[in-house]
Amino acid sequence: MNIIQEKVDSLNAVLKVQIKPEDYNPAVDSAIKKHAKQVNMPGFRKGMVPAGLVRKMYGKTLLVEELNKIVSDAVDKHINDNNIKVLGNPMPKADNNFEMSLDNPTDFEFAFEMGIAPEVNITVPPSKTFTAYEISVDSKVIDDEIAKLQRRYGKYISPEISDAECSVYGTFQELDADGNSAEGGHTNQSFILLDKITDSDVRPQFIGKKLTDVVVFNPVQSVKSADEVKYMLGLKSEDLSNYDKNFRFTIERINKVENAELTTDLFDQLYGEGVVTDIEGFREKIKAEIAEGYKYESEHSLKHELEDALLNEANLQLPDEFLKHWLLSANDKITEEQLAREYNQYARDLRWRLIENKIYSDNNMQITPEEIENYAKSLIVDQYLRYGQAHLLNDETLGDMVKRYLSEQNNIQRVIENLTGRKVFEYLNQIVKKDVKGVTHEEFVDIMSKHQHHHH
Repeated sequence: MNIIQEKVDSLNAVLKVQIKPEDYNPAVDSAIKKHAKQVNMPGFRKGMVPAGLVRKMYGKTLLVEELNKIVSDAVDKHINDNNIKVLGNPMPKADNNFEMSLDNPTDFEFAFEMGIAPEVNITVPPSKTFTAYEISVDSKVIDDEIAKLQRRYGKYISPEISDAECSVYGTFQELDADGNSAEGGHTNQSFILLDKITDSDVRPQFIGKKLTDVVVFNPVQSVKSADEVKYMLGLKSEDLSNYDKNFRFTIERINKVENAELTTDLFDQLYGEGVVTDIEGFREKIKAEIAEGYKYESEHSLKHELEDALLNEANLQLPDEFLKHWLLSANDKITEEQLAREYNQYARDLRWRLIENKIYSDNNMQITPEEIENYAKSLIVDQYLRYGQAHLLNDETLGDMVKRYLSEQNNIQRVIENLTGRKVFEYLNQIVKKDVKGVTHEEFVDIMSKHQHHHH
């Protein structure tokens, strides 16, 4: 067997695997014998089918299988032995179509296209200053978050009289021009959330009401959201202009969320027993959580700025045509239109990954099994915190979930990529010049939206 690598340009190569009958015949003979022991064929006991017959019936299929195995192993070995940094996977060239026969053993040459990763030479621009935003947490943001939690963990009550924070359930009845029930008219039972009624003259009509009270109004005119009107009237996709008329709504149920009180019951439910004991401690906890979220947003912005600067500095070229061809053949769900839309982002991410890996290896960074485990643990805890269920986790349950999560190779790969990114960012964050800028969250959002707009 002979392997020749031909350079097309600095980013593309063709790998030719030349193979003779003596390279593949022993493997094919062995496969035929193995198959003869396993195959079921009428007229023969299992394992007693003559090898000659198997050769005649299945020889070509087995020849193709063994050739594929031999060639694929040879390609992988060549890449590993020569430390070639390929992008994607080598792709068989279209002319790898041969007439294959066991009766006429012949020499074969298989050709593969390869995309080669560019050489990465990178230095952090020494003169550049990056912006690190420090986002302040004001008391209004804390108040709003607390109000949300009180509502989320509140309980439903059924007051006798409605107020502005209620929802009402009842029956809609279509009316005719004289204000009577329309013959064969539309009816529906549903909820109305009073804050969805946008007409300021209509909304007060629902306040101070009790069961069996009636409100006459035109939902199409009184509610801005067409989807909301369709929900109220139980319509699918009909033209609403047919329903631009008055309906009688009879109240059958009044609902209201009674906010959860700020007591240790709520604190224990959110954070586990005894972690937070008073309102002051609760506000501090909320503030710390919001600050953590802001820190993430601020770091994300700095990371993006660093990436842009280093991508410009490195100016990496990719074997674009090869990669597009490979992406289309490796994923049958992706269309050419989709690829055309998404390729630039894919190429940017790939360039950044190459830079990231270079910084990682140049600085002898390492990821320990313990770091992998802790990262997986934090992912699971975050998920439980998000749904207010952190109190359901104990060490044993968490340990089992981490084991299960890390038993999948894809998840391990994902964790390693994220940890690599984090270590590289921490390193860059330490060495670059930064201008720390204090802003409110509103100001920060405004800056980011302008930045995005500029990018697009």
